[in-house]
Amino acid sequence: MSGINKNSPPKARKKLVKRRVHSTVLSDYFDWIRDNNWQEVLRSPNVLKKSIRKYIDEENEWTDKKLSFLKPLEKKIFREIKNKIKEEDYSTPQKDGNWFYYSETKKNREYSILRRYKSYSSRKKSIVYHDWNKESKAYKYFKPGGAFNSKNHSLLAWSFDNKGSEFYQIKVKDLSQKKNLKDNIKDTDGSVVWSLNNDGFYYIKMDKNHRPSSLYFHLLGTHQNQDIEIYNEKDSGYFLNINETLSKKYLVLNIHNHETSEVRIINQEEKNKKLKLIAKRKKSIEYSVEHDHENSRFLILTNKDNAIDFKLMVTKESTLNKKNWIDFLPYKEGTLITNFSCLAQYIVVQELENGLPRIVIINKKNNKKNIIKFDEEIYDLNFFEGCEYHSNKIKIYYSSMATPLLTYDYKLKEQKKRIIKKQKIPSGHNKKNYNLERVYAISHDGKKIPISIIKRKDTPKNAPTLLYGYGSYGISISPSFSLSRLSLIDRGMVYAIAHIRGGMEKGKKWYEDGKKKNKLNSFRDFISCAEFLKERGISENITIHGGSAGGLLIGASINISPDSFHCAVAEVPFVDVLNTILDDTLPLTPPEWEEWGNPIKNKSDFDYIGSYSPYDNIREQNYPTILATSGLTDPRVTYWEATKWIAKLRSKKTDNNSIFLKTYTEAGHGGMAGRYNQIKETAFIYAFILWKNNLT
Repeated sequence: MSGINKNSPPKARKKLVKRRVHSTVLSDYFDWIRDNNWQEVLRSPNVLKKSIRKYIDEENEWTDKKLSFLKPLEKKIFREIKNKIKEEDYSTPQKDGNWFYYSETKKNREYSILRRYKSYSSRKKSIVYHDWNKESKAYKYFKPGGAFNSKNHSLLAWSFDNKGSEFYQIKVKDLSQKKNLKDNIKDTDGSVVWSLNNDGFYYIKMDKNHRPSSLYFHLLGTHQNQDIEIYNEKDSGYFLNINETLSKKYLVLNIHNHETSEVRIINQEEKNKKLKLIAKRKKSIEYSVEHDHENSRFLILTNKDNAIDFKLMVTKESTLNKKNWIDFLPYKEGTLITNFSCLAQYIVVQELENGLPRIVIINKKNNKKNIIKFDEEIYDLNFFEGCEYHSNKIKIYYSSMATPLLTYDYKLKEQKKRIIKKQKIPSGHNKKNYNLERVYAISHDGKKIPISIIKRKDTPKNAPTLLYGYGSYGISISPSFSLSRLSLIDRGMVYAIAHIRGGMEKGKKWYEDGKKKNKLNSFRDFISCAEFLKERGISENITIHGGSAGGLLIGASINISPDSFHCAVAEVPFVDVLNTILDDTLPLTPPEWEEWGNPIKNKSDFDYIGSYSPYDNIREQNYPTILATSGLTDPRVTYWEATKWIAKLRSKKTDNNSIFLKTYTEAGHGGMAGRYNQIKETAFIYAFILWKNNLT
């Protein structure tokens, strides 16, 4: 079925499968790599067909064998990154009721340990209430989900994934009696909202196709099959998630796809668990809510009324209909609202203006505003409102590509901030050794594409460069601090982030100009960024790197302009786009139609996706050296995408450049679990990049 010897890579067998879609015949020689029982594979990887597993193992063996000479460099990079981490550390304590909660890490432990202490006590007297390391011992793969305290702080619901397939299991422990309860809830998304009287909790259940489609309530002490289904979403194009308002009065059920949302609420102060609709879904209208308890109203972040970059509206709890919504923070063109929260006396809003984040504090009594921003040319900024509605302070998190994370306490009334924690680099770090720069490439249609750059001050011109990109789902890639990338930069590489269309770095329109029938803009932007860096003398050989939908970016770019790139790294790449979006049984496909188009119903969408889908556009030409990774139990980008892509590339390319595939057979979309395991993954990829750029 495939072949491998000492000097040649695996050669996957070809078995032609044809099907007709919209009068077009699709031919696929590697369709056999997709196992029809993929649902079972997500839960039990050992049920994968032997012929498929054999080919995956051969690819792994080839990669391990041919790149074995990089092991010393991998270990060196691993030690470097590890030495940059303060292995024994703790988070800033967060007050919740009569307790302060925080997490700590211990040397050589993969996971954090959760601790707490009474509000009248001190951290020295804290106690361990949950140790993820102990819970992980029974599993080969273990990924913590979340830890959720009951309202009386005597119970803990905690979730975990033991396959990488993101089917989370929820267990419960009694903290006051220090014992595990029998409650065991399976096939969830890992989130929990406790009832106010602590008798149980709400959760989202995944269906057999891995879609979060149902809201349930679990009563403590009962079996899962007795749980009450409160809501079931019939449209497979919509996903569910839950949270609660900071006031704790309402459970919030968010029903959404990539461009439309609907919110339903449960008043937790009432005995019945009846959902109440805020506003019926309407195509392309998005909204989310927070509760303003003092004014008996909801704050609503929405793009209603053509507010493309969003605005804040309000409506009374008693008058939820959209016709009663009124503007609170009107739409301002060019200012994207990315986050908001409501406390007893203040409203906190995060905005993005001219590509830079800022935080706006609004006094609820007089509507006076205070703006928090920083002076660096490029930086990342976030806030956390805490766990208490009546708090008078928030936490602010600041970093740049050269500045390690700074955590501030910000007093809302006094309008003063103070640093309460600085990210420490035990092996040393001087931000003055680095240059940060924001430059702009001109794309094919004249649009200016921002590029965030970090390099050492002593890095020469025309240096080898890693160009990173994503460009989908409106996700912005923040120019934040990264310990690991210093292993590239300190060896003389330039690190650049291309803020291409498809993200929201320049607002919602930037996103819309890189989705559906505008998707080609993302790839053209990325290629333009690479060419710009070379023309400016910043870069010479360019290695490109992306993961998931960023892997689509990599695959499409090397099909369109292979000579622009020296090397390509694609982690869990979404590359078999047309076949995936044609398969409505896959977990993400129905919601994805709002991002890419629906090729099942629409021939125009079919043709457009087919024009760029990386797998379908591989042709006989030269390609750069490629490293791809995948996870066998990945429910988001299934294992066969990268596997088929590599098999077809091997059969088509006309050069002698190497291609490697590494499949993690006990991992999912996020790769291996545990902080040290993740460093090992990074060290493997960085060793490969440094080798290809003669920087070993």
